[in-house]
Amino acid sequence: MKSNNPFEAHNIDHLSPSKINLWVADPALFVGTYLCGMKGSFGVGAFRGTAVEYALEKKLNKQDYPQNAMDEFLYGKFDAECVEHNISIDDDKTQKERSALELYYNVASEAYEDFGTPTHYQQKIYFQHEDLPIPFLGYIDFMYENTIRDLKTVGARPSKFSEAHQRQLAVYSYAYPDKDIWCDYVTKREAVSFKLQNPKEKFQEVMRICFGLQKFLSISNDAFELASMLHPNYDDWRWSEDMKQQSTKIWSN
Repeated sequence: MKSNNPFEAHNIDHLSPSKINLWVADPALFVGTYLCGMKGSFGVGAFRGTAVEYALEKKLNKQDYPQNAMDEFLYGKFDAECVEHNISIDDDKTQKERSALELYYNVASEAYEDFGTPTHYQQKIYFQHEDLPIPFLGYIDFMYENTIRDLKTVGARPSKFSEAHQRQLAVYSYAYPDKDIWCDYVTKREAVSFKLQNPKEKFQEVMRICFGLQKFLSISNDAFELASMLHPNYDDWRWSEDMKQQSTKIWSN
C-alpha cells in the first residue's frame, strides 16, 4: 500500500541541499544511501573544509588568539574529524591534505578579512514549504548583516559557479530573501567568488527536483523495488570502494 507521504514512507524526514544534489547527480547512490541503508565514507577533503572554516570563524570573531591556538583550531579540528570517522591520520592521503591546511587557511583568511565579523556561524535553517510534506534543513557557513557567504575549499580554481552550489545557495536565499548570497571558492593559492544572481529561479529549479523525487518515491514503498529501476554508476567519484561492495547486496544481478 502506498503512503500519502512518500518521503515518510521511506523514512526521509527532511530535505537538504546535499540530498537534493545527490539525487540529481546519482539517483542510484541516493537510493542506496537514503533508502537501502548504505553507509558512505567521508573523504578527507571534507575535513579540510571543516577545519579551515572552524579556524577562520575563530579569527573573524576578533578574539586575540595566539598563533599556537590558531594552529590548534586548524589542525586539531582536522585530526578530530579523522578520529571521529575512523580515518588514519598517518595515511599518506590524509597527511597530504593536512600539510596543505595552512595554505588554504591563509588564502581564506585574506579573502574574508574585509567582510567584518559574521553575526552567525553554521547558522541552522529549517523551514517548511507549503507544496512539500517535509521541511528543508541546512547550515549556513557565515552570515553577515546583509550577506551570506558559503566557503568551499577546492583543489583548483573553478571557471564557473557550480550548478549544485547554486541550488544549495538558493535554499539559503529562500530562507533569507533579503540577503545577497555568495559562494567563495578557496584554493591553496587564491580565492574566487560568485554571487547567486537568480535565487528565485534557482529555487524553482530546486522545487522541480523535489517534486520529481517525490513522484519517484511514490511509485513504491519498497526501497529495493525502487533500486531495481536504477543502475549504479561506479565511474562516479562519489562511489567509494566500500560503498561499491555494499551495493552488491542491492544490485546483485
